Amino acid sequence: MQKQIIAKNFKKLRLFKNLNQSEFAELFGITRSTVGSYEEGRAEPKLETLLKIADHFKLKVDDLIRSELTVNKIAHFEYPLQQTKDMKTLFKKLDEMNDRIKNIEHQLKK
Repeated sequence: MQKQIIAKNFKKLRLFKNLNQSEFAELFGITRSTVGSYEEGRAEPKLETLLKIADHFKLKVDDLIRSELTVNKIAHFEYPLQQTKDMKTLFKKLDEMNDRIKNIEHQLKK
């Protein structure tokens, strides 16, 4: 496991839920000093602790140990890709309509 990634992820999870180290520790049956050790990269959590934390935050253990978590990942926010495509199409059509309106206005001024 990469201690620095775990350290960042634990702290990010704790802060995301607006918890202090004692409150975070209490949730998972560990001590405040243990949480501090994890967040500072001085210790690695046991598998049991990783499982508890992953379950609590509805994440995979893999998410906790392999890469730095994003706020979107923690919040389970999935960017709507289809909506993005739809928005691009909509903006393109709006631009075309705007061009037509300008053309009509220009023609009316003649």
